[in-house]
Amino acid sequence: MLPPPPPRIVALAALAVAIIAGAVALDLSSVAAQSEDEQSGRIVAQRLADGRTEFGWQPAGGERVLPRARYFPADAQVGRWLNSSPVEVDGTEIGRINARLRGDGRIEFAFTPTDGERIEPSARYFPVDVRVGRWLRSTEITIGQTVPAASSTAYTAVSAGRHNTCAIRAGSGAIMCWGSTDDGQSSPPPGSFSVVAAGGSPTSIGSHTCAIRAGSGAIECWGSNDYGQINVPTGSFTAVSPGSSHTCGLRTTGAIACWGRNRIGEGTSRAGSFTAVAAGGLHTCAIRAGSGEIECWGWNEYGQINAPTGSFTAISAGELHTCAIRARSGEITCWGWNEYGQINAPTGSFTAISAGSTFTCAIRTSGASECWGTIADWYTSPAGRFSAVAAGTNHTCAIRAGSGEIVCWGENYYGQTNAPAGSFTAVAAQLGSYDSSGHTCAIRVGSGELTCWGNNWYGQTNAPTGSYSAVGASLLRTCGLRTTGEIVCWGGGDGHYTPAAGSFTAIDPYGDCGVRTDGAIVCWGRGFILPVR
Repeated sequence: MLPPPPPRIVALAALAVAIIAGAVALDLSSVAAQSEDEQSGRIVAQRLADGRTEFGWQPAGGERVLPRARYFPADAQVGRWLNSSPVEVDGTEIGRINARLRGDGRIEFAFTPTDGERIEPSARYFPVDVRVGRWLRSTEITIGQTVPAASSTAYTAVSAGRHNTCAIRAGSGAIMCWGSTDDGQSSPPPGSFSVVAAGGSPTSIGSHTCAIRAGSGAIECWGSNDYGQINVPTGSFTAVSPGSSHTCGLRTTGAIACWGRNRIGEGTSRAGSFTAVAAGGLHTCAIRAGSGEIECWGWNEYGQINAPTGSFTAISAGELHTCAIRARSGEITCWGWNEYGQINAPTGSFTAISAGSTFTCAIRTSGASECWGTIADWYTSPAGRFSAVAAGTNHTCAIRAGSGEIVCWGENYYGQTNAPAGSFTAVAAQLGSYDSSGHTCAIRVGSGELTCWGNNWYGQTNAPTGSYSAVGASLLRTCGLRTTGEIVCWGGGDGHYTPAAGSFTAIDPYGDCGVRTDGAIVCWGRGFILPVR
């Protein structure tokens, strides 16, 4: 059984009071000429008597700027990036300061501009033994302040994915995306589209985005393709839903076609006539035409495919939970994993629903937006009336009723909440990872010893000593193939993560299966005994 992710104590503390630090740095004797949309500055920080580290931004030739949330906690978790509240200079938001605690006790910091990727100064480590009250500063960095200019350009659809957001321009139908594009998920093809939907991966494998071309109804997908999730079948479609590593589309005939990963049936196509489809982490749900009944398939460890009876008008699949709106009453019913209260829907009548990673958001008939689960602990939904809502991994976007303006809130490491100006009429969302951090392991040349770093909530970087020939890592645990042929695993999980005994010659990239010396394939992982695809 997949263990639930750890408590968000560190993340909540960071987002409530913030983060970061500075480092000892060299002074620069001269500053190169800058364009009007750029500015130079340094990250500055001091150790407080209570063990916290206060930080700020020091513009070149200007006064120190202290963001509202500007304290890195004394008990921060090793390896996890945290971020400050927005840094404003002369009334303009320029970005956020980022920081994480290193294994040796130092604090590493960086700066993420509002419209760009994270910048790491060459001197970016705050010492362990720095004197209380002494301000230190990083080396100088240059930040471009160019942001998308406000305009009257209108949009007809928007979708919040794992670490990115995409929207369709009115008139031209062209797609524009902002946020992370590590897997190419924010690099759309040219042309005119009528629908766009962004997906993600619960195991940090990658992210992909899909859209339906105007006129032909053909689907195009781009981004991560580890499991063929962007290898679209031919035909005309009216809806598309990217899950974690699989994608499903609703054909104009009403039949459902799925492609990509199909480990436990989540990517199985369905005959018949449907009105809606929603691809989740390792499960898929759809609403049948006529009756409005829900049919789900795929992984069911948490009951996420145990659909309730009745007639429904809308459905959204999260990572490990599903929510739908009942046809007559407008009430929301949710089922599946509930570690963070993501299925504890409030009472009342709703018009739109969107299940994120470990939270859910909806629009009441009054137009008010409301969220529950982890995102509700981190951020408060803005006031006002909305016509649609989209929940991503740890961020949400909604369309204001009347003006069509997009408002986004939540995590913004990759600029996924930096919505462009304009008017919007529709919004859709797909899930992403419940945790954006990960870990890495590598085998040293010569000794064969394993070295791991990064997220260590469950001890997944605490590699046992010894010599290894291969290693496989998933989100919560790691497995290694010793040179003796034995497989060992460490980190999160229960008995399902205990590898089989015997001698092996290979292990899969995620530590779920191995090839024994007799040629047999043996799997453990999440409790599955399946052939390797």
